Amino acid sequence: MKFSWKGYWKPTPKNVRKAADSLLGAATLASTFGYVYDHPKFSITLMIISVITKIVSNFLSEDDVVNY
Repeated sequence: MKFSWKGYWKPTPKNVRKAADSLLGAATLASTFGYVYDHPKFSITLMIISVITKIVSNFLSEDDVVNY
């Protein structure tokens, strides 16, 4: 697995995609509860971090392996 700017357009590895999607879903739920219980700074910070993590995960791609 490698990180590169051109990797955004390549397929993201399945385990990374699952982890990033799960993190985004859990953070959305947690920030909703945080907002309901009057913790808006916590909620906004959590959502910003989770969205950035999801975007960064798109830059990860599989190493180019040549099989003969």
